[in-house]
Amino acid sequence: MSNKYKNNFAESANNHMYIGMINESSLEKEGGPLIVKKAEGIYLTSYDDEKYFDGISGMYFRNVGHGREEIAKAIYEQLTDVSMNVYAATTPVAVKLAKKIADITPGNLNKTFFCQGGSEANESSLKMAQAYHVRNGERGRYKIISRDGSYHGSTYQTMWLGGHPGFPRTDYHPAPTNLIHVDQPNYYRRSIKDQSPEEFAEYLVKDIEEKILFHGPDSISCFLGEPVSQPLGGVVPPDNYWPMVREVCDKYGILLIFDEVITGFGRLGEWFGSNIVNTTPDIMSFAKGVTSGYFPLGGSISTKKISDSFLGEPKKSWSHMYTYSAHPGGAAAGLKNLEIVERENLVENAKKRGEQLFENLSEIKNKYKIVGDNRGVGLLQGLEIVKNEETKEHFDSSLNLNQILTEKLKNRGIWIRVPAFILPVAPALTVTKDQVDQISTAIDESIGELEKEIS
Repeated sequence: MSNKYKNNFAESANNHMYIGMINESSLEKEGGPLIVKKAEGIYLTSYDDEKYFDGISGMYFRNVGHGREEIAKAIYEQLTDVSMNVYAATTPVAVKLAKKIADITPGNLNKTFFCQGGSEANESSLKMAQAYHVRNGERGRYKIISRDGSYHGSTYQTMWLGGHPGFPRTDYHPAPTNLIHVDQPNYYRRSIKDQSPEEFAEYLVKDIEEKILFHGPDSISCFLGEPVSQPLGGVVPPDNYWPMVREVCDKYGILLIFDEVITGFGRLGEWFGSNIVNTTPDIMSFAKGVTSGYFPLGGSISTKKISDSFLGEPKKSWSHMYTYSAHPGGAAAGLKNLEIVERENLVENAKKRGEQLFENLSEIKNKYKIVGDNRGVGLLQGLEIVKNEETKEHFDSSLNLNQILTEKLKNRGIWIRVPAFILPVAPALTVTKDQVDQISTAIDESIGELEKEIS
């Protein structure tokens, strides 16, 4: 083993795996990637017996925490019974999960197409929307409205829908030509001086309507957005934003799709982000929290209005599928995971601990000049690091402050890779009062140390 690496696994991983979006040279400087040999509750244990607080729940998905043996057992028992799907058939466990999701999602969402993850879920939702319009004689509706600064996946189409600051797309031009981008409802970044949150939302929705009219309403299939946007640290829109977007979409026959891949299944202190923003979409994409990541599973759930468009003669069927759709192992994981969420009142815990976390992060924001804003709701929150409080200018990326802050957190036992200028905070829904204070203290100390060094 080279003395550059902490252990043989770290060296072998660096030589033979693409890990995240961090190249081999960068990981080599860190002694190789973190090799996790054990995960329990909210903590990770490395191969070298270092213990870390998992500050973003894996990748915003480990809602019920690590080490849930009952989920592993449910998967095992299902796979020893039925371990795959047969074409044009399904399994009792998948039917039960589809019914459960229909029961807990808001409004009249009722029919689910299952897939393997969030990117596939959003791809499926977009295809479902366009197919719906074709079934209704509007083949010309193919354009998609989405928002700058969002993140909807890493497949070729979904990566172009937003503009995550930590996910550059310069390698993949040209961009698709059917996309219409509008502004985020990020009051801290986008509002005009003396504009109230309600006026800001009205301004944004007016711009959306103007873009619809410019491109032609009859050419637009759908509007895709997250109820609360994660990439920018949990952007919570003004209360009137989504209801007005819903109204504009209805006015022009445009379907509204919510990406609840991250926000769904309790993370925001409600079952879904739709509940937070008092708006029900036509189609909802989900993944991550449905199984807490114990098995790859995602899906798109639609209203009866959408699903009914695919009824009738065979050629009206929705032409879309994946090999592993509604995998029985994933369905078993989902059912047991949702049982735990309900049994342990984790949605309510996310709300309470989220309020505590917001208060702690607000104090940190007020304490340090390099923190421009804190935002979020439930257990999806973040801090924005800035060079200048007044102008909101960011530090030059060449300073690699995100990597420095990542290392400072790691030195204090917190595992959060900081992308760009947002420090995300999204622990498991099982997090306790003391654990919220633990991560808050580590963030406080890390930012304080960083501010001293750069001043």
